Amino acid sequence: MDHRTENGWQERAKSMAGVITIHAAIGYALVSGMGLDMAKTVTAGFKVINITPPLPPEPVPAEKPAEALEEAASPENLRAAPTQIVVPIPEIKLRVESPVIAAPVAGPGDENMAGAADRPGPGSGSGGQGDGYGGGGIVSGPRYLSGTITRKDIPQSVWKAGNRGNVVAHFTVGTDGRASDCRIRQSSGHPALDAVTCKLIEQRFRFEPARDARGRAVARPYGWLQEWWQDGRGPQRTD
Repeated sequence: MDHRTENGWQERAKSMAGVITIHAAIGYALVSGMGLDMAKTVTAGFKVINITPPLPPEPVPAEKPAEALEEAASPENLRAAPTQIVVPIPEIKLRVESPVIAAPVAGPGDENMAGAADRPGPGSGSGGQGDGYGGGGIVSGPRYLSGTITRKDIPQSVWKAGNRGNVVAHFTVGTDGRASDCRIRQSSGHPALDAVTCKLIEQRFRFEPARDARGRAVARPYGWLQEWWQDGRGPQRTD
């Protein structure tokens, strides 16, 4: 082996060892320096922050009700004498409304009063002896039409006995205009003459019947004065 070749290999080995040593030193320096910086960086990146929650608000005190002020007593009043005039206590009358409609008399209606008006009403009755509750009363009374009683109508036995005097008879004029239910209100003093007078009135007398506000015929009472004297004067009527 050549001496120059051996020397060249040794030279190259020394150079490589030096390069390796330099690289190792540089690597160590890099690793050592970066580790220190990284530790410092990590340590500096984490900071502990204490976050304290806010305290709750203090409760509002309840309002106390206002207390009435106590005043001092009023001063003693002066003595006063009352007057001799006394104020009367007013009498208060309370009007009590009845919950039920009450009428003076019983009936089939729903009003609290009864009676006839001074004008034609809406009812179906009359002011006399009708069969209803309405009507405004009688417009026209009975009117005498015909029928007479003379001395010749009196039996001779009654007339010769000297029966004389005035007879007042009351009877009812019906819707047909005839007299009925004759009664003696004032006697002549002779029952036989009174009886004959009433009998003849019912047999002979005719009337225009009374009329109500609707023009309907209604029964009405009627009075008659019959005079019996020596001359046999005719009858006189009275209402």
